[in-house]
Amino acid sequence: MFENELSVALHAAREAGQIQLQGRELMGEVEFKEDDSPVTDVDKRCEKVITEFLAEKFPRDGLLGEENGEVTGTSERRWIIDPLDGTRPFIRGIPTYGVLIALEQQSVPVVGVMYLPALDCLCYASRGGGAFLNGKKVKVSATDSLQAALGSALGFVENSEMHDGRKLFNLMKSWNYTYGFMDCYTYVCVAGGKLDLSVSLLDKPWDCAAAACIVKEAGGRYSDIDGKESIYNGSVIFSNGIIHDEVLRYFN
Repeated sequence: MFENELSVALHAAREAGQIQLQGRELMGEVEFKEDDSPVTDVDKRCEKVITEFLAEKFPRDGLLGEENGEVTGTSERRWIIDPLDGTRPFIRGIPTYGVLIALEQQSVPVVGVMYLPALDCLCYASRGGGAFLNGKKVKVSATDSLQAALGSALGFVENSEMHDGRKLFNLMKSWNYTYGFMDCYTYVCVAGGKLDLSVSLLDKPWDCAAAACIVKEAGGRYSDIDGKESIYNGSVIFSNGIIHDEVLRYFN
């Protein structure tokens, strides 16, 4: 149903991925935004390439990018872009960074692309078409209990003095093992069944929109910590679906 849109998003992601690979050696000055997160010239160049290409192909669609904000469109669709997810690992040479591109229609993610060029990892999906990793169909895990689950989490330190942070920490103690990496690589692992769940209390729409489409097409489930299927409430849970309600009970 969204074959053309997916094809365009894949092309844009590959172009931005090449900029990232080349830019590791020519990074330039690292700036810091108001929230103290880093941004490089590579972030800005990637977003420019992606947004210009999408605007050329779909001029009526809106755009929402991490670095340049929102451009309102005239259709009921909007592209959501994180041009360089994982700027901190990118700066340090850790290969879990990537390009995230999603298309939402009436607030529902219907196309998702996550490209991690340093790992040669291209994960993508479109609504009704399944989820794929480097051309092979993927699906979430079949783990049926938290006690056996492998998970990843973000935001428990930043929210350690708040109820949600303490709840997340208690949840982490209940599953089998916690992995420390985050960024888009975590979401690729959930979609591909390598991890059973991930929980973030810090995600913005551009962090999780692509994964929302991909994980759902891989047979999984996503929601905020209140159980709402939304990418706009500052928190996001991705899981294989089987253990999702068990995860939500820790927050409700």
